[in-house]
Amino acid sequence: MGLLGGIFGSPKLQPEQKRSLKHEQVTDLTYSVALAMLEGGFVGVIADKIYAVPAFVIAILTSAAFFGSLSSYFWARLANARPKVPVIVILQFLVVGCLLVVATAPRNTAGSVLLVFGVVCARTLTAGVITIRSVVWSLNYPRDVRARTTGRLQMVTSLVMVLTTVIAAPILDTNPMTFRWMYVVAMLLALLGVMAFTRVNVAGERRQRVRERHSIKVARSSKTRFRFFQILRRDKQFARYQAYQFLNGISNLSIEAPLIYLVSRELQASYTESLTILMILPFFFSTLTIPLWARYLDRVHITHFRTRISGVWVLSQLLIWLGAMFQNFILLGVARSVQGVARSGGSLGWQLGHNDFAPRDKLSDYMSVHVTLTGIRGAIAAVLGIGLYVGWSGIVWLPDFPGIKAQLFLVCMVIGVISWIGFIRMHQDMKREQARSRAG
Repeated sequence: MGLLGGIFGSPKLQPEQKRSLKHEQVTDLTYSVALAMLEGGFVGVIADKIYAVPAFVIAILTSAAFFGSLSSYFWARLANARPKVPVIVILQFLVVGCLLVVATAPRNTAGSVLLVFGVVCARTLTAGVITIRSVVWSLNYPRDVRARTTGRLQMVTSLVMVLTTVIAAPILDTNPMTFRWMYVVAMLLALLGVMAFTRVNVAGERRQRVRERHSIKVARSSKTRFRFFQILRRDKQFARYQAYQFLNGISNLSIEAPLIYLVSRELQASYTESLTILMILPFFFSTLTIPLWARYLDRVHITHFRTRISGVWVLSQLLIWLGAMFQNFILLGVARSVQGVARSGGSLGWQLGHNDFAPRDKLSDYMSVHVTLTGIRGAIAAVLGIGLYVGWSGIVWLPDFPGIKAQLFLVCMVIGVISWIGFIRMHQDMKREQARSRAG
């Protein structure tokens, strides 16, 4: 009852906010099955074992979410001064349609292209859902309970992803081609979730739309077209925060594609073994630890939060490096479990952290800057990570490179340590500024 109460219970919210939360929980209970099928660890293993794609295609699939994030500023502009729920619902319907493309992709070169196309399109649309949904959360849930409230939704998503993968893995070991029917079932369940989301109410949306219209008029009157750069120039603290986030993201996202390649292809793990390490363990421990991180995030500023969670990321990177060096499944499993602990807090901080910097009328703009930068680092990290791991040859202007294999994970850990130190210094600087302000 404790875990279920933590997932499906309601924090201190008004009745209308509680009703909206229930509808969101139903959405995440069903729609997340589709998200599990689009997760890099899941579709990356299918692409490797069924379609036998090159290593760089695995990198594209694992980074599809981040390529999609590059569109977030477009989605924020699209949703500005418009009702948020209808826009989200349309995007969710289109994501479901992309699953059909993946399910019907033939096992040949054209099918591999269709597979990549379907996943990248779905992830691009999902970036829109995430960007706009963050505004819904900011309006519906008060700051002092926002992390715990959205943490319940994250727990539902993580739990569904774990259960989906646990069920799918042994079925795929028995008959890999059943993956097509899995995607069809995911589509049907996701549609139920989309219908539930249509019933979500957004508190104070009329006032928010007025604020957004005013923000648009101010931007037009001042002839400020590129608000992305304007936000980073004007808000130095937010820009500094994003710089350290960029390093943290590079260090973590460079790991994903090489890890799939190592486990699925080099170590020749089965579907069950591969998906246990790549999906089940991290999402299981993410589900368990979300409430702990959520309570902590509700009490502290995001920079303070990052000083703690960055240390857990670095520990997971150290363990992944050791697991890769010794090609040890147990070490890799422990590493991914620790990474799941970090991922739960990281996901909360990623979706809510910008609120500690953003003015009320610029919530969408700040989130879109944050998501766009995530897309840039994700796109860079995926290609950089797999390139450094497997190497390359025959690329114009570049000398042949044999790859550094397991040492890639050590490089990622060093970058993670640099980011961690940056967050610690930023938090200390902000504390000193606050002390001076109180003294003045």
